Amino acid sequence: MSIKEISFLSSNNRDSVQAWKYTPLGKPRGIIQLIHGFGEHSRRYLHMISTFNDAGFIVYADDHIGHGKTALGNNTFGDPGNTGGFMTYLQDERRLHDIAVGEHPELPYFIFGHSWGSMLARGYAANFGEDITGLMLCGICAQMEGCIIEFRKKDLAEEIKNGKGLNKDDGTWFNRVFLNMTQRIENSYSEADWIANDPDVLEDHANDPFNCMQPTLQLLSDLVDLHGYISKPEWALKIPSQLPCYLISGSEDPCGNFGEGTYHVANELVKSGNRDVMVKVYPGYRHEIHNERSIRGEVEQGLVDFINSCIAKTSKNPSKKVS
Repeated sequence: MSIKEISFLSSNNRDSVQAWKYTPLGKPRGIIQLIHGFGEHSRRYLHMISTFNDAGFIVYADDHIGHGKTALGNNTFGDPGNTGGFMTYLQDERRLHDIAVGEHPELPYFIFGHSWGSMLARGYAANFGEDITGLMLCGICAQMEGCIIEFRKKDLAEEIKNGKGLNKDDGTWFNRVFLNMTQRIENSYSEADWIANDPDVLEDHANDPFNCMQPTLQLLSDLVDLHGYISKPEWALKIPSQLPCYLISGSEDPCGNFGEGTYHVANELVKSGNRDVMVKVYPGYRHEIHNERSIRGEVEQGLVDFINSCIAKTSKNPSKKVS
Protein backbone atom coordinates (compact mmCIF):
# COMPACT_ATOMS: atom_id res chain seq x y z
CA MET A 1 0.00 0.00 0.00
CA SER A 2 0.93 3.63 -0.29
CA ILE A 3 0.09 6.05 2.52
CA LYS A 4 -0.68 9.75 2.10
CA GLU A 5 -1.22 12.14 4.99
CA ILE A 6 -4.16 14.53 4.74
CA SER A 7 -5.18 17.45 6.94
CA PHE A 8 -8.20 19.72 6.94
CA LEU A 9 -9.84 22.28 9.23
CA SER A 10 -12.34 20.80 11.65
CA SER A 11 -15.88 22.10 11.81
CA ASN A 12 -15.04 23.28 15.32
CA ASN A 13 -13.03 25.99 13.51
CA ARG A 14 -10.12 25.44 15.87
CA ASP A 15 -8.34 22.17 15.10
CA SER A 16 -6.55 20.73 12.11
CA VAL A 17 -7.78 17.17 11.59
CA GLN A 18 -5.14 14.58 10.71
CA ALA A 19 -6.21 11.88 8.26
CA TRP A 20 -4.65 9.26 6.01
CA LYS A 21 -5.30 7.77 2.61
CA TYR A 22 -4.25 4.13 2.18
CA THR A 23 -4.09 3.14 -1.49
CA PRO A 24 -3.76 -0.46 -2.72
CA LEU A 25 -1.56 -1.68 -5.53
CA GLY A 26 -3.37 -1.96 -8.83
CA LYS A 27 -6.64 -0.44 -9.91
CA PRO A 28 -8.87 0.44 -6.92
CA ARG A 29 -12.39 -0.98 -6.78
CA GLY A 30 -13.93 1.37 -4.24
CA ILE A 31 -13.52 3.72 -1.28
CA ILE A 32 -13.96 2.81 2.38
CA GLN A 33 -14.15 5.58 4.95
CA LEU A 34 -13.18 4.15 8.33
CA ILE A 35 -14.50 5.83 11.50
CA HIS A 36 -12.77 4.89 14.76
CA GLY A 37 -14.22 4.76 18.26
CA PHE A 38 -14.11 6.76 21.48
CA GLY A 39 -10.76 7.18 23.21
CA GLU A 40 -8.71 5.51 20.47
CA HIS A 41 -7.32 6.34 17.02
CA SER A 42 -7.49 5.13 13.43
CA ARG A 43 -4.10 3.41 13.31
CA ARG A 44 -5.47 0.72 15.62
CA TYR A 45 -7.15 -0.52 12.43
CA LEU A 46 -4.04 -1.06 10.31
CA HIS A 47 -4.64 -4.81 10.08
CA MET A 48 -8.17 -4.23 8.75
CA ILE A 49 -6.95 -1.46 6.46
CA SER A 50 -4.35 -3.84 5.01
CA THR A 51 -7.10 -6.42 4.38
CA PHE A 52 -9.24 -3.81 2.63
CA ASN A 53 -6.25 -2.75 0.53
CA ASP A 54 -5.50 -6.35 -0.42
CA ALA A 55 -9.11 -6.62 -1.62
CA GLY A 56 -8.61 -3.57 -3.84
CA PHE A 57 -10.12 -0.76 -1.78
CA ILE A 58 -8.78 2.68 -0.92
CA VAL A 59 -9.23 3.52 2.77
CA TYR A 60 -9.59 7.02 4.17
CA ALA A 61 -9.46 7.45 7.96
CA ASP A 62 -9.00 10.36 10.34
CA ASP A 63 -8.28 10.79 14.02
CA HIS A 64 -11.28 12.68 15.41
CA ILE A 65 -10.93 15.99 17.22
CA GLY A 66 -9.64 15.35 20.72
CA HIS A 67 -8.16 12.02 19.60
CA GLY A 68 -4.92 10.52 18.31
CA LYS A 69 -2.59 12.51 16.10
CA THR A 70 -5.22 15.23 15.65
CA ALA A 71 -5.11 15.82 19.40
CA LEU A 72 -1.30 15.55 19.43
CA GLY A 73 -0.95 18.21 16.75
CA ASN A 74 -3.37 20.58 18.46
CA ASN A 75 -2.45 19.71 22.08
CA THR A 76 -6.09 18.84 22.73
CA PHE A 77 -6.25 15.28 24.07
CA GLY A 78 -9.81 14.55 25.12
CA ASP A 79 -10.85 18.08 24.17
CA PRO A 80 -12.97 18.60 21.02
CA GLY A 81 -13.55 22.27 21.88
CA ASN A 82 -16.93 23.92 22.17
CA THR A 83 -18.45 21.73 19.48
CA GLY A 84 -22.04 22.80 19.92
CA GLY A 85 -23.02 19.16 19.55
CA PHE A 86 -22.31 15.92 17.73
CA MET A 87 -22.91 17.41 14.27
CA THR A 88 -19.35 18.80 14.41
CA TYR A 89 -17.95 15.24 14.16
CA LEU A 90 -20.38 14.36 11.37
CA GLN A 91 -19.38 17.48 9.46
CA ASP A 92 -15.72 16.50 9.83
CA GLU A 93 -16.50 13.08 8.35
CA ARG A 94 -18.33 14.87 5.56
CA ARG A 95 -15.22 16.92 4.83
CA LEU A 96 -13.13 13.76 4.60
CA HIS A 97 -15.83 12.24 2.37
CA ASP A 98 -15.62 15.24 0.06
CA ILE A 99 -11.86 14.82 -0.23
CA ALA A 100 -12.19 11.09 -0.96
CA VAL A 101 -15.02 11.36 -3.47
CA GLY A 102 -13.42 14.42 -5.04
CA GLU A 103 -10.30 12.37 -5.76
CA HIS A 104 -12.20 9.28 -6.94
CA PRO A 105 -15.70 10.28 -8.06
CA GLU A 106 -16.09 7.14 -10.18
CA LEU A 107 -15.71 4.66 -7.30
CA PRO A 108 -18.40 3.21 -5.01
CA TYR A 109 -18.22 4.63 -1.51
CA PHE A 110 -18.59 2.62 1.74
CA ILE A 111 -18.54 3.50 5.42
CA PHE A 112 -17.21 1.36 8.26
CA GLY A 113 -17.63 2.52 11.87
CA HIS A 114 -16.75 0.80 15.12
CA SER A 115 -18.17 1.57 18.58
CA TRP A 116 -18.61 5.36 18.86
CA GLY A 117 -17.55 5.29 15.22
CA SER A 118 -20.61 3.15 14.47
CA MET A 119 -22.71 5.83 16.17
CA LEU A 120 -21.08 8.49 14.02
CA ALA A 121 -21.59 6.31 10.93
CA ARG A 122 -25.29 5.97 11.75
CA GLY A 123 -25.61 9.70 12.27
CA TYR A 124 -23.70 10.36 9.07
CA ALA A 125 -25.88 8.01 7.03
CA ALA A 126 -29.01 9.71 8.36
CA ASN A 127 -27.77 13.12 7.24
CA PHE A 128 -25.58 12.39 4.21
CA GLY A 129 -26.63 8.96 3.01
CA GLU A 130 -27.31 9.73 -0.62
CA ASP A 131 -24.10 8.31 -2.12
CA ILE A 132 -23.23 5.50 0.30
CA THR A 133 -23.06 2.11 -1.44
CA GLY A 134 -22.90 0.11 1.80
CA LEU A 135 -22.89 0.78 5.55
CA MET A 136 -20.89 -1.41 7.97
CA LEU A 137 -21.47 -1.07 11.71
CA CYS A 138 -19.21 -2.92 14.16
CA GLY A 139 -19.30 -3.01 17.97
CA ILE A 140 -22.66 -1.28 17.81
CA CYS A 141 -23.55 1.05 20.68
CA ALA A 142 -27.26 0.69 21.35
CA GLN A 143 -29.30 0.53 24.56
CA MET A 144 -26.21 1.58 26.57
CA GLU A 145 -27.40 1.78 30.16
CA GLY A 146 -25.34 4.84 31.08
CA CYS A 147 -26.57 6.80 28.05
CA ILE A 148 -30.28 6.28 28.60
CA ILE A 149 -30.71 7.29 32.25
CA GLU A 150 -32.73 10.43 31.74
CA PHE A 151 -31.91 12.37 34.90
CA ARG A 152 -28.19 11.89 34.34
CA LYS A 153 -28.48 13.13 30.75
CA LYS A 154 -30.20 16.27 32.05
CA ASP A 155 -27.55 16.77 34.74
CA LEU A 156 -24.76 16.53 32.18
CA ALA A 157 -26.56 18.92 29.85
CA GLU A 158 -26.87 21.35 32.76
CA GLU A 159 -23.11 21.19 33.33
CA ILE A 160 -22.53 22.14 29.68
CA LYS A 161 -25.11 24.93 29.89
CA ASN A 162 -23.27 26.32 32.92
CA GLY A 163 -20.07 26.69 30.91
CA LYS A 164 -18.24 23.60 32.18
CA GLY A 165 -17.95 21.87 28.82
CA LEU A 166 -14.19 22.36 28.55
CA ASN A 167 -13.59 21.05 32.06
CA LYS A 168 -11.80 17.71 32.16
CA ASP A 169 -13.86 14.95 33.72
CA ASP A 170 -12.46 13.56 36.98
CA GLY A 171 -13.92 10.16 36.20
CA THR A 172 -17.35 10.88 37.62
CA TRP A 173 -19.17 11.33 34.32
CA PHE A 174 -17.12 8.76 32.43
CA ASN A 175 -18.13 6.11 34.97
CA ARG A 176 -21.75 7.21 34.73
CA VAL A 177 -21.78 7.01 30.94
CA PHE A 178 -19.88 3.71 30.81
CA LEU A 179 -21.95 2.11 33.54
CA ASN A 180 -21.79 -1.59 34.51
CA MET A 181 -19.51 -2.51 31.60
CA THR A 182 -17.94 -5.51 33.36
CA GLN A 183 -21.01 -6.74 35.24
CA ARG A 184 -21.16 -10.04 33.32
CA ILE A 185 -17.42 -10.79 33.46
CA GLU A 186 -16.38 -13.18 36.19
CA ASN A 187 -13.03 -12.46 37.82
CA SER A 188 -12.59 -9.18 35.95
CA TYR A 189 -9.07 -7.81 36.32
CA SER A 190 -9.69 -4.25 35.14
CA GLU A 191 -12.48 -1.86 34.22
CA ALA A 192 -11.49 -2.28 30.55
CA ASP A 193 -11.95 -6.05 30.38
CA TRP A 194 -15.22 -5.57 28.47
CA ILE A 195 -13.21 -4.47 25.44
CA ALA A 196 -11.90 -7.89 24.43
CA ASN A 197 -11.40 -11.53 25.41
CA ASP A 198 -7.82 -11.66 24.13
CA PRO A 199 -5.38 -10.53 26.88
CA ASP A 200 -2.94 -9.25 24.25
CA VAL A 201 -5.62 -6.92 22.86
CA LEU A 202 -6.34 -5.65 26.36
CA GLU A 203 -2.64 -5.09 27.00
CA ASP A 204 -2.19 -3.27 23.69
CA HIS A 205 -5.20 -1.08 24.42
CA ALA A 206 -3.95 -0.23 27.91
CA ASN A 207 -0.39 0.55 26.80
CA ASP A 208 -1.23 2.63 23.73
CA PRO A 209 -0.40 6.25 24.66
CA PHE A 210 -3.10 7.53 22.28
CA ASN A 211 -5.84 5.56 24.06
CA CYS A 212 -7.87 6.28 27.19
CA MET A 213 -7.36 10.04 27.35
CA GLN A 214 -9.17 12.14 29.97
CA PRO A 215 -12.25 13.56 28.20
CA THR A 216 -13.88 16.92 28.67
CA LEU A 217 -17.51 17.08 29.72
CA GLN A 218 -18.31 18.36 26.21
CA LEU A 219 -16.93 15.21 24.60
CA LEU A 220 -18.94 12.97 26.93
CA SER A 221 -22.05 15.09 26.39
CA ASP A 222 -21.66 14.83 22.62
CA LEU A 223 -21.44 11.03 22.90
CA VAL A 224 -24.58 10.83 25.06
CA ASP A 225 -26.51 13.20 22.78
CA LEU A 226 -25.53 11.23 19.68
CA HIS A 227 -26.67 8.01 21.36
CA GLY A 228 -30.01 9.69 22.01
CA TYR A 229 -30.30 10.92 18.42
CA ILE A 230 -29.70 7.53 16.82
CA SER A 231 -31.94 5.78 19.37
CA LYS A 232 -35.05 7.60 18.20
CA PRO A 233 -37.31 5.67 15.79
CA GLU A 234 -37.12 8.47 13.24
CA TRP A 235 -33.37 7.84 12.86
CA ALA A 236 -34.00 4.74 10.76
CA LEU A 237 -36.52 6.60 8.63
CA LYS A 238 -33.74 8.99 7.61
CA ILE A 239 -31.56 6.16 6.33
CA PRO A 240 -31.96 5.57 2.57
CA SER A 241 -34.29 2.61 2.29
CA GLN A 242 -32.19 0.88 -0.39
CA LEU A 243 -28.91 1.19 1.55
CA PRO A 244 -27.33 -2.23 2.27
CA CYS A 245 -26.38 -2.47 5.95
CA TYR A 246 -24.14 -5.01 7.70
CA LEU A 247 -24.26 -5.06 11.52
CA ILE A 248 -21.75 -7.08 13.56
CA SER A 249 -21.02 -7.37 17.26
CA GLY A 250 -20.11 -9.76 20.05
CA SER A 251 -22.73 -11.44 22.19
CA GLU A 252 -20.85 -10.31 25.33
CA ASP A 253 -20.49 -6.67 24.30
CA PRO A 254 -22.13 -4.36 26.86
CA CYS A 255 -22.11 -1.44 24.40
CA GLY A 256 -24.71 -3.27 22.34
CA ASN A 257 -26.63 -4.68 25.31
CA PHE A 258 -25.04 -8.07 24.76
CA GLY A 259 -26.30 -8.46 21.21
CA GLU A 260 -29.84 -7.26 21.90
CA GLY A 261 -29.04 -3.69 20.88
CA THR A 262 -27.60 -4.88 17.59
CA TYR A 263 -30.77 -6.76 16.72
CA HIS A 264 -32.83 -3.75 17.83
CA VAL A 265 -30.99 -1.47 15.37
CA ALA A 266 -31.48 -4.02 12.59
CA ASN A 267 -35.19 -4.30 13.38
CA GLU A 268 -35.58 -0.53 13.29
CA LEU A 269 -34.02 -0.45 9.84
CA VAL A 270 -36.30 -3.23 8.62
CA LYS A 271 -39.38 -1.54 10.09
CA SER A 272 -38.42 1.63 8.23
CA GLY A 273 -38.62 -0.26 4.92
CA ASN A 274 -35.03 -1.47 4.40
CA ARG A 275 -34.93 -5.05 3.14
CA ASP A 276 -31.15 -5.26 2.79
CA VAL A 277 -30.00 -5.64 6.40
CA MET A 278 -27.55 -8.35 7.51
CA VAL A 279 -26.67 -9.14 11.13
CA LYS A 280 -23.93 -11.33 12.62
CA VAL A 281 -23.40 -11.63 16.36
CA TYR A 282 -20.27 -13.56 17.35
CA PRO A 283 -21.05 -15.83 20.32
CA GLY A 284 -18.87 -15.39 23.39
CA TYR A 285 -16.98 -12.32 22.19
CA ARG A 286 -16.88 -8.82 23.63
CA HIS A 287 -16.50 -5.38 22.06
CA GLU A 288 -13.50 -5.42 19.69
CA ILE A 289 -14.36 -8.47 17.59
CA HIS A 290 -12.22 -7.08 14.75
CA ASN A 291 -9.10 -7.29 16.95
CA GLU A 292 -9.65 -10.78 18.40
CA ARG A 293 -6.93 -12.92 16.83
CA SER A 294 -9.11 -16.05 16.89
CA ILE A 295 -11.82 -14.51 14.67
CA ARG A 296 -10.18 -11.41 13.16
CA GLY A 297 -9.76 -13.05 9.77
CA GLU A 298 -13.38 -14.20 9.74
CA VAL A 299 -14.64 -10.74 10.73
CA GLU A 300 -12.59 -9.00 8.05
CA GLN A 301 -13.55 -11.51 5.37
CA GLY A 302 -17.20 -11.00 6.24
CA LEU A 303 -16.78 -7.26 5.69
CA VAL A 304 -15.05 -7.81 2.34
CA ASP A 305 -17.76 -10.26 1.28
CA PHE A 306 -20.43 -7.72 2.15
CA ILE A 307 -18.68 -5.02 0.12
CA ASN A 308 -18.29 -7.35 -2.84
CA SER A 309 -21.98 -8.24 -2.67
CA CYS A 310 -22.90 -4.55 -2.75
CA ILE A 311 -20.73 -3.99 -5.81
CA ALA A 312 -22.23 -7.06 -7.49
CA LYS A 313 -25.74 -5.72 -6.93
CA THR A 314 -24.77 -2.39 -8.40
CA SER A 315 -23.10 -3.97 -11.44
CA LYS A 316 -26.22 -6.03 -12.17
CA ASN A 317 -28.27 -2.85 -12.12
CA PRO A 318 -25.97 0.05 -13.09
CA SER A 319 -28.84 2.53 -12.97
CA LYS A 320 -29.64 1.61 -9.36
CA LYS A 321 -28.86 4.38 -6.90
CA VAL A 322 -29.21 4.49 -3.14
CA SER A 323 -32.17 6.71 -2.31
